[in-house]
Amino acid sequence: MFRPVLCAVALCVAALPLRADDLLPRLEAAQSAIDARMLTVMGADPAGARWSPTRRAASACALRELERVKGRAAAQTYVRAVENGAVEAARLRRAPDFGGLAARIHSAAGLRLQQDIVPITRACGIGL
Repeated sequence: MFRPVLCAVALCVAALPLRADDLLPRLEAAQSAIDARMLTVMGADPAGARWSPTRRAASACALRELERVKGRAAAQTYVRAVENGAVEAARLRRAPDFGGLAARIHSAAGLRLQQDIVPITRACGIGL
């Protein structure tokens, strides 16, 4: 009786990390738009902003970790905040404005630096 239920629960738990992965293409597209604008304004790639397989894997980890810790709605809210940030990035003209943009994205997503972003960075090697 309990064995089938435990197996079903184990399968559901094992599948959880994959849920956030469906948000990754949207996150990558929005973040790439922000990165492209940042590179245009700054003229270089000072933060290693271009997407690579390593960055994609770390970003997927960060998104999964956000979903694990704060829930699916938080991950969706974060991706929407980054998409909105991409629209705002198109209007930015100075390099320092991008730091403010990141802060506004995190704020719009309800993320706090010490409580949310730092632990995700430690777990995945990249923050949100």
